[in-house]
Amino acid sequence: MRLVLKTPQARGAFEQKNANCVNRAKELSMRVIIESRLGYMPGEYPDSASLDRAQQCVDEFLLFVKANDIGSDIIDELELPVSKAFLIGAFSIVIAAERRPDVRNLLIKAGISLAQYRPGLGPRIRIRPGSPRWRPEPSMAKEAALRLERTLNSVAWERVQLAEAYLGVIRRSLN
Repeated sequence: MRLVLKTPQARGAFEQKNANCVNRAKELSMRVIIESRLGYMPGEYPDSASLDRAQQCVDEFLLFVKANDIGSDIIDELELPVSKAFLIGAFSIVIAAERRPDVRNLLIKAGISLAQYRPGLGPRIRIRPGSPRWRPEPSMAKEAALRLERTLNSVAWERVQLAEAYLGVIRRSLN
């Protein structure tokens, strides 16, 4: 079956509804990933072996970011040294175990940067400071501009989700 949307308004409404469904599915899957990777109940702590493994993964990620000059670029998650889902869980464990607020804030900031790694992205998208009134160049295809905008929106959305998840981890660890 092929759906044909003849007017721009119909296409726009369909795309918006589809995007809302996709975003809700992403939100639910993100929560499942984070909750399944924690491996312990609120108020409990992971064993020392799990904490050591999580700390090693976080350290490996931080070295990777430093060595590859990631900055604000958006990168395919295949380039990560460890799977993204595992890193989210590792950051959750390390953040929950950390008692120093300044170190915890730095860990949250680093953990939120995982949103820059997108599945199936392909070549790196380099993000550099520019004019706040940026508009796509006429030579840029409309599809490419829309793809870039969707990618940037999904990165922003995932940053918010990761921040909320890590703050939830902190709340649970303090109870």
